[in-house]
Amino acid sequence: MTALHIPRLAPLTLLMSALLAGCGGADDPSSPTSAGAATLTISVATPAAQATTVDLSTATAKGNNTRAADGFSSVPYCEVFWENAVGANGKKYALQVYFRQSDKLPITVSVIEVGSGWVLSDNNSGAAVTGLTVDTAAKTLVLNNKAMSGSAGERGTLAGSLGFPGNKTTAACGS
Repeated sequence: MTALHIPRLAPLTLLMSALLAGCGGADDPSSPTSAGAATLTISVATPAAQATTVDLSTATAKGNNTRAADGFSSVPYCEVFWENAVGANGKKYALQVYFRQSDKLPITVSVIEVGSGWVLSDNNSGAAVTGLTVDTAAKTLVLNNKAMSGSAGERGTLAGSLGFPGNKTTAACGS
């Protein structure tokens, strides 16, 4: 019997794809925010071809979902995301942020180049992730030169003030 060879990033890419696909559906795309109408800057990237600006207004999907406590987080949390947003380098990216409903502290942030396996993420095992602030009243995420890495040597620094859609069912996620 031959063993199936799976690149070491495949499980992480599959996990992130599942997380992006398993959204709770509580977003409010009609929210009067500039949801995604912002630019995410990726700099100091490895490989260098990933250094770009990403226009989140081009995302084919974006949302703000309520998530119950689960195996990922022992407390309820919110998920904001953008998928298939176009970078100035012609590549497409997804951005995902989870933050606790109770105190708005971010617990994970990930950026993925769609289809390539290039992934940056920061998950502090339930503790707050630094370099990122969440303002649910203004419905903004601010990435303040957030240095991140991936499991296969990927690196990048994220910056930007990003508007996200309101959540029509849970004020703690930004209504």
